[in-house]
Amino acid sequence: MKRHLILFLALILTLFISSCGGTKEFTKTDSRDIPEWYLTTPTEENYLYAAASATSRDMDLAISKASTEARAKLARTLEVKVNSMQKKFEEEIGTGENSEYLSQFTQATKTVVSKEMKGSQISKKELLKDGKNWRAYVLAKYPTGSAQKAFLKQIESNKKLYTRFRASEAFNELDNEVYKNKEPTAKVKETKVVKSIPEVEETVISDDKKMIVNYNNFIFELTNVKYENRNITISLIVKNTSEDDSFLKFWISDTRIFDESGNEYIASNCRIANTVSKDSWTRLEKKFISGVPTTVEFVFKKVSSETKKISLFSISFVSDDNKVEFRSIPIDSNK
Repeated sequence: MKRHLILFLALILTLFISSCGGTKEFTKTDSRDIPEWYLTTPTEENYLYAAASATSRDMDLAISKASTEARAKLARTLEVKVNSMQKKFEEEIGTGENSEYLSQFTQATKTVVSKEMKGSQISKKELLKDGKNWRAYVLAKYPTGSAQKAFLKQIESNKKLYTRFRASEAFNELDNEVYKNKEPTAKVKETKVVKSIPEVEETVISDDKKMIVNYNNFIFELTNVKYENRNITISLIVKNTSEDDSFLKFWISDTRIFDESGNEYIASNCRIANTVSKDSWTRLEKKFISGVPTTVEFVFKKVSSETKKISLFSISFVSDDNKVEFRSIPIDSNK
């Protein structure tokens, strides 16, 4: 009798362990059914991604819980990215008397993160049976450009902070990231080099051949064209003729030259006074002080050695369809 009781208790214990271990058994047998995008979250330059999983006996509730968690992960990732930018800003302006700016910056970050996650999308979802429950796998994504634009807009609403922030390198990096997707897709047409290239060829625009263009209370005077190692550097003097200091926002990736054969080259770098763009920057903004002549340079790379003249030099500005254009610019008359 005692032996039968022991066997009965052992059977009950076995059944209990089996029923309690249902979820673990599901994970083992069905792990091959877990979506690949959940195991390895996708990465893409212009999007943030986050994957999450949740269970519920109600199918819709499982999806809702997983979606909420995925969006929370996106928010944390976005906050990390913006905080990184704030750190760069803080390094530039320092602390102490500038603590007001940092406090406003932090508040702008929180506002954007809390509001913008509503615009995130559930790009993928998958349901599996997990014992008596439903398990939902969800992949959420959010375009980084939208968050960056929203952050810029939030900063702009605070004029004092925006004025201080726009003068920083952190602003330039953010500003160029926002407009990175708008880079013109035109490809540089190259001509095969068929003769040796001089070390330096330089053309200085003489006083009797001044090239001057007026643009929105600014005077653009082309002063120098230098050809070196298949790179052309064009220098200008830009003067703000208005009574007030004004900003100019150059669109580097839409500033270009055409040679006499129709070959087209897009600017790769821009320098305004002592501010120099990086290779990845598409735009560069600078304050021009009233009445102060300021040097501006554009660099064009991999220019054909056959080029003897720039037929058109076109400078573009952000949020303005008008351009500053110079024509028939000599490079080297002896070439």
